[in-house]
Amino acid sequence: MEKFVVGFAFNKGKSLVLLMRKNHPPWQDGLLNGIGGKVEKGETAIEAMHRECKEETGLVLEWESRGIMRGINNNGHPFECWIFYAYSKEVYNFKQLENEPLTLYIASRVHREKVLSNVRFLVPFGQYNKGGDNEVVFMTLEY
Repeated sequence: MEKFVVGFAFNKGKSLVLLMRKNHPPWQDGLLNGIGGKVEKGETAIEAMHRECKEETGLVLEWESRGIMRGINNNGHPFECWIFYAYSKEVYNFKQLENEPLTLYIASRVHREKVLSNVRFLVPFGQYNKGGDNEVVFMTLEY
């Protein structure tokens, strides 16, 4: 099973979210997504989230695990993707470290952008959900 992480980094007021304009894999080309990538062998999901964030943005953030998506990816293989959120004033200090552009977006307007379909509900979920009983969300998706 392929394992991934994706994280949505908000400012403290949750009005802005850091998103990446993807150019790979091909099915994500031109779309906005959170920070993240593959979980490497021997790595936990939280370790992968910290590594991916540091590699892509230069930021060290405090990530909250808030859910997991499972399904069949566009290549026909099963996948799971751990969903993380961070809320920090440090989000303003991101650095462009890879060739996929990073930008802070107004969170309430993300749905107007060209985004991966899941981003349309994952951003508001992180913006308005307070956690607690809703920390784990199980979804089955096919691409």
